Amino acid sequence: MSARASLHIYFDTQATPRTWSYSLTGQGPTPEGGAIDSLDTLAQVLGHHGELLADLPWTELPTFGGPPPSRTTEVWSWDARRLLVGTRPGLLRLIPRDPSST
Repeated sequence: MSARASLHIYFDTQATPRTWSYSLTGQGPTPEGGAIDSLDTLAQVLGHHGELLADLPWTELPTFGGPPPSRTTEVWSWDARRLLVGTRPGLLRLIPRDPSST
């Protein structure tokens, strides 16, 4: 991986409909990118390239429905059924929500 590679996650206001997207640059001749339309996609992108995330704090990552969990330590995103948790990009995992903790 290039030392100049970077991952950008951003809200794409030019897309129709507007959506969260990502762009991975500096890894080769063709940049990688696309829509982040689900917690699964976010988990996959961060699992592969999260150490390259630039200009967006992990605490500002998009969420995909459901209320915020009552405890958010090491919780980076969620949807109505699951939480994206972990201490660093290579250790991220999706876990079911605990119904008693929301």
